[in-house]
Amino acid sequence: MDKKPGVLLTNKSQHDETYFFYDNYWNGNGTAGANFDHPLKSVHVPAGHTVTVDLPPSFKGRVQRGDKIPATWVEFQLEASNDHKAHGDVSVEQGNDGPATIRSTDGTNRTGGFTTPIHAPGSAYQTRADGKHVIASTMGNWLGGANKAAIEAQQGIKGKVYVTGGSGVPDIASADHRSAVNFY
Repeated sequence: MDKKPGVLLTNKSQHDETYFFYDNYWNGNGTAGANFDHPLKSVHVPAGHTVTVDLPPSFKGRVQRGDKIPATWVEFQLEASNDHKAHGDVSVEQGNDGPATIRSTDGTNRTGGFTTPIHAPGSAYQTRADGKHVIASTMGNWLGGANKAAIEAQQGIKGKVYVTGGSGVPDIASADHRSAVNFY
């Protein structure tokens, strides 16, 4: 029996979390209209547990811990138009509230992301609307300008995750329309 498109979502933290899935508003020519306020679904995952999250094959967006930013994003699509595979990566451009990884589930075992928390100077942090102290956005957007201290503090994970855009981050492709996502 074929598995449905989606993700195997693991909460590797020491406390229960709710994860929010955001489908982009639009996609085209390498650009996306990020959705910040209308999640497709949320999933509660107890500490140390893994759940299967089925999503429509057309899903192109992200999953994040909670519904506030700044936050670490695991960005993915489940069926690309060119090769019909799932593709994904990890980004800290909109903030970093902890490590995350994405892994292919088709046997190729490609992995992207980071597993160790980043230690940064105080100027790299901001307090999110929920009161959590997190590393600020490297892009800024409506949160203010790009946080230079956040950019510098995360240079060690550049090439594994998107820190300030560009290229060179592993594209994690999976022919089975699924990915494994871990939040630490």
